[in-house]
Amino acid sequence: MIGNRYSNIINSKLNENLALRDIKTNWQQIKQVDNITMYSTVYQNYEVKLTKFEGNASVNFEKASQYFFDNLDAQKQNRESCDQLVKLETIDQDAFVIFFQTKSRLVVSSRYSLCVLHRKRLSNNEIMIARDQIDDHQNAPKTDAIKVESKFGVIFLKKINENTTHLEMYQLLDPKGSIPLSFVNSMPERQFDALLRDLQYIQKM
Repeated sequence: MIGNRYSNIINSKLNENLALRDIKTNWQQIKQVDNITMYSTVYQNYEVKLTKFEGNASVNFEKASQYFFDNLDAQKQNRESCDQLVKLETIDQDAFVIFFQTKSRLVVSSRYSLCVLHRKRLSNNEIMIARDQIDDHQNAPKTDAIKVESKFGVIFLKKINENTTHLEMYQLLDPKGSIPLSFVNSMPERQFDALLRDLQYIQKM
């Protein structure tokens, strides 16, 4: 059973996370590789755009669910800018707290986030995996990095058949601080490349 502190965070974000799939208009297609397409759109008053990655991936549903929830080590390896991606606390079998920190890169200093990573089975063949931001945690490493605003980090996985899974991934991350616009605009494309590496990894599981 998730403790009150975390259940309040998860429940307060639930409807907002689910509503992402109801955004039907104003998506601009940015890039397509294989069957996965990257889109972006303006969300509320954020300067950083909301990004969506969507398509039918040639991966097993259960393996994809396991990977995106459990396999932090492989996810770290598939993200070149990732310096740390660690579990700080296990809440229950469907939720734990994670710490994520990027490497410093040229003129851009390191960033970090603290989130509750949790999964929710929406039906027999559909799972949502979400990262909901928290303010602090007693086990968080000491760092001089700048804390980002992780507004959304949500993946919806739906089983099509044994070897095909429909994937929708939504991300809105405000890096804060002073960052060159060209770097900010390149962040979603690097995430897209990481997602493609994730899917290649899952195919080999």
